[in-house]
Amino acid sequence: MRYVISYVSTANPNTSNSDLIKLMDFIKYNNNVIGIMGLLIYSDGNFFQILEGEKEIVKMMFERIKKDSRHHNIIKMLDKEIMQSAFSEYHSSFIVISDQHDQNKLHRFLYKEKTNNPEHFKSISYLTQKFMKLT
Repeated sequence: MRYVISYVSTANPNTSNSDLIKLMDFIKYNNNVIGIMGLLIYSDGNFFQILEGEKEIVKMMFERIKKDSRHHNIIKMLDKEIMQSAFSEYHSSFIVISDQHDQNKLHRFLYKEKTNNPEHFKSISYLTQKFMKLT
């Protein structure tokens, strides 16, 4: 069974842009290798992340994330089993995913959440729009 966890957090103010670039590249590569799909966005001192994959791997990754000193104030929004993944690989971005293909994947994820998880859809959609500045 596939699993998803998503959260928002506040970045440590001591983390430099160079640190963020290295982090984004490292996470994107390693998550694709271990089969984690989803999205990591950084904007204005905050992170928004969606992790999808095998339940044990996603939960283990989230435990690591909670201990990471590069951020704090972690607010988990989703933590549930899913029937199928909304993403085909792991993506990371600094402010806006500008590629239409990536935006379409995010829209498909949000559509599934609206249908399957309506009680959380409004908050997830709102936060995604704030981070992504989608039109």
